[in-house]
Amino acid sequence: MESPVNVAEEMTASSQRRCFDSAPCIWCGAATFDPSLEHILPEALGCPPGFVLSNDVCAKCNNGFGHLDRALLRQFELITFLGNVPRKRGKAPSLDSWSSILGRYTEAGPELHINGGPGPAEAFGKRLKPAQATKDLENLSFKATDGFATVKFSQRFGDDPKFVRALYKVAFGVAVYWLGPAVASTPEMAAVKKFVRKGRGEFSAVLIAGSRRHDHHFEPPYREEDTAYLAVGMRIFGIDFVTDFDPGQRLTAKMETLLTAQRHQNWTILPPCR
Repeated sequence: MESPVNVAEEMTASSQRRCFDSAPCIWCGAATFDPSLEHILPEALGCPPGFVLSNDVCAKCNNGFGHLDRALLRQFELITFLGNVPRKRGKAPSLDSWSSILGRYTEAGPELHINGGPGPAEAFGKRLKPAQATKDLENLSFKATDGFATVKFSQRFGDDPKFVRALYKVAFGVAVYWLGPAVASTPEMAAVKKFVRKGRGEFSAVLIAGSRRHDHHFEPPYREEDTAYLAVGMRIFGIDFVTDFDPGQRLTAKMETLLTAQRHQNWTILPPCR
């Protein structure tokens, strides 16, 4: 299978990050630390080449955000598996974080196992629960015709509370990438930093689907004229997100009003229940 992600796709209008002076760790503020290479988008999701923070994050913070990276991966794990997006150090992708579905790349190629129920099943030595008993998949159907099998299902998306925090972690990294590490210490970044690190505060993300493209794209951050807070727009596997660093979420509210008035299709506000 070919990857649906073109990681060589131009990330933004600019092609190279300019050099910035050294600064404290963007997350904990440690003045002295050993830098840890941070992929702004996790490697397992096909981080574009060079889209990293080399000297801006300490090892403790980098390792401490693993749970958010996993939450982000879980939402896109089916896409990365079916698209054969390599994991860290070029390892073959796998499908591991679901209760009723499991996938591996073997010598014979990709193998995907789904337990359609009603009882338990086993694949690769792991017990799988019936899909009906989990929230992993919905509307599961199987049809075999003339030697071909068709499996259809829908996936719940974006209802993990950590997913929005993970999106803001990526967006925070995007801001630092383009504006430099000093921006992380400004007062306007304090609330969103606390949200990512501690889950405190109420931040939402606008999701707009329907694009026929499956690439990644990360815009430089921007501000509206009436606010001091940044916003970051980005595309991950063809799904567009807008993150609003304003604790009052004024840009999010404006977008919600506009999208509703225009009767735009295929959009929502994450988390689903605010």
